[in-house]
Amino acid sequence: MTEGMTDTSELVPIDEVARRFGLRASTIRYYEERGLLVPVSRHSGRRWYGPPELRRLAIIRYWQESALLSLEDIGEMLAGPADSGRWRQMIDDQLRTLRDRIERMDAAKRFLEHVASHHDAPPNGCPHYESLIWDRYRAAPDTPSQGLGP
Repeated sequence: MTEGMTDTSELVPIDEVARRFGLRASTIRYYEERGLLVPVSRHSGRRWYGPPELRRLAIIRYWQESALLSLEDIGEMLAGPADSGRWRQMIDDQLRTLRDRIERMDAAKRFLEHVASHHDAPPNGCPHYESLIWDRYRAAPDTPSQGLGP
């Protein structure tokens, strides 16, 4: 066997790859369309993948699930040189995005916990609730032209 060639006994058909990774074959084909993955060969209309492609798919899935990175970001990371520094910027951007989401989710959780602990019915009329609404939108509750007032 020549260097760089994959032993055909190591090739795995797309349906088996999908089963191993808990994906649909259409998802793997979508990754191919996005340029993230390329089958080693096609035989009888089926795509076949070798160990390097399986590793690449594992990397794609890991970054998607563990870092919540988009396919676009993962593609950039896989395509670019490791020393470009772009990967570090991508990680920093994702960290910032996740921090923002966490803050928003914490605020939503606190709000819902407050509503659940203080109200047996919708909180309309609660002074705290009303102040939250009007503080958020910096509008006076008696501004009829906006149609938001009580």
